[in-house]
Amino acid sequence: MSTAARVWKFGDDVDTDQIIPSQYIILPSVEEMKAHAFESLNADFAAAARPGDVIVAGGNFGSGSSREQAPAVLKALGIRAVVAESFARIFFRNAINIGLPVVLCGGIQAAVESGDEIELDLAGGLLRAGGKAYPCTRLPEHMQAILAAGGLVPWLNARGGQAKGAAAPGAPASHKGQGGAAPPAMTMAEKLIADHAGLPCVRPGEIHTVELDRLMTNDGTTHLTIGMYQNDLARPALADASKLVFIIDHNSPADTPKTAAAHKTMRDFAKEHGVTFYEGKGVCHQLMVENHVCPGEFIIGADSHTCSYGALGAFGTGVGCTDFLFGMATGSTWVMVPETLRFHLSGRLPEGVTARDAMLRIIGDVGADGCGYKVMEFVGDGVAAMSVDERLVLANLAVEAGAKTALMEADEKTLDWLAKRGRQPKKLYKSDEGAAFAAEYHYDLSQMEPMAARPHHIDDVVPAKAAAGVKIDEAFLGSCNNGRLEDLRLAAEVLKGRRVHPMVRFIVSPASNEVYEAALAEGVIAALAEAGAMVVNANCSVCWGSCQGVLGPGEVLISTGTRNFRGRAGHRDSFVYLASAATVAASAVKGEIATADML
Repeated sequence: MSTAARVWKFGDDVDTDQIIPSQYIILPSVEEMKAHAFESLNADFAAAARPGDVIVAGGNFGSGSSREQAPAVLKALGIRAVVAESFARIFFRNAINIGLPVVLCGGIQAAVESGDEIELDLAGGLLRAGGKAYPCTRLPEHMQAILAAGGLVPWLNARGGQAKGAAAPGAPASHKGQGGAAPPAMTMAEKLIADHAGLPCVRPGEIHTVELDRLMTNDGTTHLTIGMYQNDLARPALADASKLVFIIDHNSPADTPKTAAAHKTMRDFAKEHGVTFYEGKGVCHQLMVENHVCPGEFIIGADSHTCSYGALGAFGTGVGCTDFLFGMATGSTWVMVPETLRFHLSGRLPEGVTARDAMLRIIGDVGADGCGYKVMEFVGDGVAAMSVDERLVLANLAVEAGAKTALMEADEKTLDWLAKRGRQPKKLYKSDEGAAFAAEYHYDLSQMEPMAARPHHIDDVVPAKAAAGVKIDEAFLGSCNNGRLEDLRLAAEVLKGRRVHPMVRFIVSPASNEVYEAALAEGVIAALAEAGAMVVNANCSVCWGSCQGVLGPGEVLISTGTRNFRGRAGHRDSFVYLASAATVAASAVKGEIATADML
């Protein structure tokens, strides 16, 4: 059956900060948030959208954050479906989980404009516009079942709160060799998924239910998850509270009464149910690797940079709050087995060049959706030479290339790092000889140079000197990507004997209190402060543009944060460049973008 719908047209790389800006996601309900949908792209959208309208967009729609508020505000406005050439994988999954159809279709974008009408036959896999028919991809049966139920929570309620049948199991028997031989070679990711699904072997494209080792959520979405747990689940119960970790890090300390109410909701729930809880301790991913993550674990986090945990050999992936709720209630999640891309890193980084420079270079090469729903596996002597902190930088930014997660084999360096923290691996994994990779890339780290990502796309990457001379108003050193001790040391070395430019606000936020205290003990914090930096508490800070160092119109920031989308750090007409700790510190001194060797 086909239905007619009015079109709202958008282009490529529409990100979650444009769908719903970060400063609104802490509001208590989606009903309050929806008035701000797309306000940086089309100020009239929220008021003019009608139930039954359809969004038609280009490639990589919904890139960026795992915030489920992005599809949720569209559904709350009555949007019938989102049609795009391609989707960012977390947005795609979040939309299905809340019952918002997402349709992959190429070609129709050139045939329509905003205000046109198209006909949708989602069951038949066909769209019509201007007298022409456009085939669209039909979803797997499991995803269709979730949509038909109205979302993952109604789907779960209809099954009495049980996870059984949550995913269509693969056919492991078909993977066995002739005469009962051993299963074929698998990648590291496939092995991890197979073990957590209780299967001898899995293959890309299959959908399986996996048991979870840990679940982490922060104050960006937890208040919504708790609301669904209390109000929407037919039989609210936690599968295993000991696996849950709640962390307040995004707006910490609370900046408004509404933020304070969201935080109180988290505290009260954690206390009532015995959930591990952190507040005022640092950024969620840093706290997780410092205190919880072990090699061989399968972890979901209600934050897109949960892929950081791959640096320790764990499968970490970001999810929305409905997926997180499902995991809380069942102890499991469904996963489509991803293909793996292998990145061979050889050699050593030159002096003054960092792992962040290398990862920005890689993202610039492959593109913001170049690793869409794939695993980025990092191998080679270049990785082996890196510290754990440097490996975390690589893994953390994998989502910015569209990856499902990143993975690295846990070696002796990893195990020593864990042992000092009193932890051991659950299991060690590495890819088999002969495992199939979707593609392989080779990089000589000795040829790397300082890099910068220009506004407003993280894959618009150039040598940092190509951006030199751009006047800046603010510099930021921190975030889950680059706020560790090595980064602070590097910035302090650049600032030695120098002062921050009088017209630049240089904000430094250590990634955790552990990092802060170590930097204090070494005199690094004092060196930064004496040079004119503003050292603030350990939190997400400037990176997510809602509580500290917010930019005004026309202002320029150079940052070690994770994203540079339009409006990411404040006003929609501000500009964010991404670079390494050394380049950020040098720019803070010069008052314009500069590398350390330019001082």
